[in-house]
Amino acid sequence: MMGLDARGISCPEPLVMLKKALKTESAVKILLDSKNAVENCEGFAKKSGFAVDIAQSGDVYTLTLTK
Repeated sequence: MMGLDARGISCPEPLVMLKKALKTESAVKILLDSKNAVENCEGFAKKSGFAVDIAQSGDVYTLTLTK
């Protein structure tokens, strides 16, 4: 499973990072600290056929995407 850390990165860069990773990976875990980035990444992943699990710890969201 590929891991991405997009904390502190402004949109749309987290989504760009995720799109690039999903071209070659069937499972990705991405760390985010923006609710907007979470919504964008979750929506894209679901439209692309990935299951999305979201966990939150404080201000950090962990999205686990699996095909």
